[in-house]
Amino acid sequence: PQRFDIIVFPFRYEDRVYYIKRIIGLPGETVQITDGDIYIDGEILQESYGREVIKDSGLAAEPIVLGEDEYFVLGDNRNHSSDSRDASVGVLKREDLIGRAWIRIYPFDEMGFVVHE
Repeated sequence: PQRFDIIVFPFRYEDRVYYIKRIIGLPGETVQITDGDIYIDGEILQESYGREVIKDSGLAAEPIVLGEDEYFVLGDNRNHSSDSRDASVGVLKREDLIGRAWIRIYPFDEMGFVVHE
C-alpha cells in the first residue's frame, strides 16, 4: 500500500461493516495533526483530498509513531469521518487491509475508476 491509496478494511466492532479510507501515514512514519495541518515526520503533508480544514485532530493531536506494518488513514470528508483519529478505528495493521478501492459506483454521475496519484 502507498500513500493516498484508497483502501477497504473491516470495522472492528461490527460484522459485515467495511470502511473505505485514504492512506495518509506509512510504516515507520510519525503522524500528527496540528491546527488543521497533517504532519508526516515533522513536515506538512501536501495533499488536496480533504474537503475542509480538520477541526478535530483526535488521537493525532499527539504524535503517532507507526510500527513496521501500521498505517494511518483518513476519510476525505475529514470532519465527518471515523478514521485513525478515532479510537474505534485507530491505526491499521497491514493484515487489516482487505484491498484497494479502484472503481466508484455512487454517486452515479461520478461512476468510474478511482484515480490514485
